[in-house]
Amino acid sequence: MLSPKISIKLSIFFTGFAGIVAEYLLSTLASYLLGDSIFQWTMTISIMLLAMGVGARFSKYIKDPMLFNALIYTEISISLLVSFSVYIAYLQAPYESRMTYTIYSLCFLIGFLIGLEIPLAVRINELFEELKENISTILEKDYLGALPGGILYGYFFLPKLGLLYTPVLVGSLNLMVAGLLLFSFPKRVKKHMIFLYLGTICCIAFFTFFAKPIYLYLEQRFYRDPIVEIKQTKYQKIVITKWRNDYLLYLDGHLQLNTVDEKRYHETIVHIPMSLVNAQNILVIGGGDGCVVRELLKYPYVKNIFLVDLDKEFVNFSMQNKIMRKINQNSLLNKKVKLFFQDGFNFVKDFKKNIKSDIDLVIVDLPDPRNIRSSRLYSLEFYKIIYRVLSENGVIITQATTPFFAKKAFCCILNTIKSAHFYAYPLIINVPSFGEWGFVIGLKSFLSKSSVQKSVYRNLNENYTKFLTKGLAASFFETPKDLVCNGVKINTLVNPVILKYYDDSFWDLL
Repeated sequence: MLSPKISIKLSIFFTGFAGIVAEYLLSTLASYLLGDSIFQWTMTISIMLLAMGVGARFSKYIKDPMLFNALIYTEISISLLVSFSVYIAYLQAPYESRMTYTIYSLCFLIGFLIGLEIPLAVRINELFEELKENISTILEKDYLGALPGGILYGYFFLPKLGLLYTPVLVGSLNLMVAGLLLFSFPKRVKKHMIFLYLGTICCIAFFTFFAKPIYLYLEQRFYRDPIVEIKQTKYQKIVITKWRNDYLLYLDGHLQLNTVDEKRYHETIVHIPMSLVNAQNILVIGGGDGCVVRELLKYPYVKNIFLVDLDKEFVNFSMQNKIMRKINQNSLLNKKVKLFFQDGFNFVKDFKKNIKSDIDLVIVDLPDPRNIRSSRLYSLEFYKIIYRVLSENGVIITQATTPFFAKKAFCCILNTIKSAHFYAYPLIINVPSFGEWGFVIGLKSFLSKSSVQKSVYRNLNENYTKFLTKGLAASFFETPKDLVCNGVKINTLVNPVILKYYDDSFWDLL
């Protein structure tokens, strides 16, 4: 049997471990369900820290005879709240305002209970150690528990267990702490505590057994069509739904492609720049679904396709999943494709260390700039590096969000590429699943817009396309009169204005 003194210290270590994981879990949940990851991480952790302070203050009102009982009830309450937190939030899926209120309320309640733990443990530990030893020991164990909790959350819990089992695991740790205390202080244990503890174990065990169908049922509430595949990676949640004979791919709840019309997007981002340069060595940044590579492989003279994607698990999913392989036609398994799994910005910054050959074409196929990490890949600094990476007649093309709903964000990308010394031209197409969609194409060698259009018309190979025609492709360079980009700032690392442009323009008009 462990001594009460050791049990208290072990308990604090595990509560510190569970506490930090609970903070990250709720921050991730808020990011997935409410968007704007930086804001949500800031808000959830701030609310939890505030609540911890309130909980610590409240602990002084708990009288000494009730300390042990209060700590047991606290651990059991945290166990239940954390275990069911994801599912409580998902129940509010149809109501965004309620979902926001629910998540923040969960942050406060769990933070309040975490704030109770340390003061209660300190006061119980007074029985075994004097003040200076007591305080330093308890705080030390709490802080030491936070480090492995944070590491395991990022490298194992979220990518391997996802939002399905991570909450249950964290809740079980707090339940384990309650059991450890009950076992180590038998004289203070009352019958109702044993029944409460055993009842909580049965409740969480029952819930764990049915966790997958419950989670899928609640997840389905976010999607119109039936979910056929779902996978959590270290960086994002992958969901595939099916509508009739077509599939829709979502990353973190945002639609990435619909097989009904994805050819419009992927043919545009590949075949138009390929009609401007006979690219043999091509760098694709993003494009982990394999559809850009599928289009590039139609050109027999292409020698190398270097694909850089941060999320190795997503690329592997695209290579192994039968639905994704059908969509991308096994393109990522082709010998011409060289895969690199790292941040796109860091890759091009160290380009010469990674690739020795010159690059003729860079295709940037990334999600919209919704956060700081993605905004770096729409920055002036990034485009300047791309300029140096490209061969003398090289071309860059990037997706540039919707010029209708996010006009300033679109203009920001266009102006930023121009500021990197490219001769830049906007393209606008219609993709029914997304509406009006924009690209920006940049050339190192000058060509007038009419010359670009003539080159596209002359060189585009219609044998490689199912949607594009020569005339249609040339027409995409004709933009509406009201698309005026004067006064829109450029996006830089130190001043990521594109985030504000994207949020303001898109959400105000959608």
